[in-house]
Amino acid sequence: MRKIVFWMPRACMEPAGGFKIVFEYANRLAKDGFPVEIIYPMVHYGARYDWKHAIVYRLIFLWRLIFRTYRPTKWFRVEDSIQQRWLWKLEKYQLKESAVIVATAIETAYSLENYQSKYLEDKFYFIQDFENWSFTDEQVIQSYHFPIKKIVISTWLKDIINSCGETAILIPNGFNFNFFKVKKPITDRNRYEIICMYHKDQRKDFLTAFKAFDIVKKIIPQLHVTLFGVFDKPDLPVWYDYYQRPEKELFNNLYNNAAIYVGSSQIEGWGLTVGEAMQCGCAVACTDNKGYLEMAKDGETALVSPTKDSQALAENIIRLIEDDQLRHTIAMNGNKFIHEFDIEKSYLKLKMFLNGIN
Repeated sequence: MRKIVFWMPRACMEPAGGFKIVFEYANRLAKDGFPVEIIYPMVHYGARYDWKHAIVYRLIFLWRLIFRTYRPTKWFRVEDSIQQRWLWKLEKYQLKESAVIVATAIETAYSLENYQSKYLEDKFYFIQDFENWSFTDEQVIQSYHFPIKKIVISTWLKDIINSCGETAILIPNGFNFNFFKVKKPITDRNRYEIICMYHKDQRKDFLTAFKAFDIVKKIIPQLHVTLFGVFDKPDLPVWYDYYQRPEKELFNNLYNNAAIYVGSSQIEGWGLTVGEAMQCGCAVACTDNKGYLEMAKDGETALVSPTKDSQALAENIIRLIEDDQLRHTIAMNGNKFIHEFDIEKSYLKLKMFLNGIN
């Protein structure tokens, strides 16, 4: 069997949707008998820093190396048979046996483009978003022209690749239905309970959700909002609760306690939390970014509003609260539809592609 090496963009101590998908695939490959290795770099491609930062980064590098704090020990369990390694930079990686390398982010694709080894059998580029937050649009497009076999997770990304005159295989992100599931009947939930992810990234645009909740609260005083995230608890009104890095059972319970999930991102490669909420039976009110739209069909599996429009988002939330039939129908449709995205089917397609079987 081919050895599979995943090049990550950085250390992975904190939960992240893109990392989770890679780890899910890595675990399944390992269970199927593939030798698997995951490489984490301290410094990514193109990084520039002065001598002061060089000293600090070296100290951080040594600290993480000694205590192995670069791995996802607290939020995801990686199979024991998988080798996890911490390197200063990916270009320093040395293959000692035949393997394929999978770049999992744009900076890793740039590192992989010119990487050479007599043991390197093939190169793959796992594309989960249009990653222009630290690279320019032109640099992102340039990465799509690299002579590397490309995998995309959504139709909108495949359309971009095709428009560049390149090809990619579409392998939609799948969900592990043993992790999130309906535990509390959809029709038994408190209509005023809302759940939402808190994030500081402007692309996630929590501010739009926050404004929408204020609008709803003025009309429906019973509203209660539960937030989850990796960051420290922000300053919130008394009608909010916040859970930092909830464990699996608690996370399931939080989703199941809510009647409505709200997603307000401006940009998503996929929108993992929308799918998780559907798995748990929440009715979804979300924005119309292309990642969400892989799962959110307006009026069928979700109520969809324009990005950055807190008023429209609030109106959809109010509709779901006030109309029991609509809320239940949206939640049930979403739960049924999301089961089409089974990670086992996606994994089988990925495994064949990595093995050279299209």
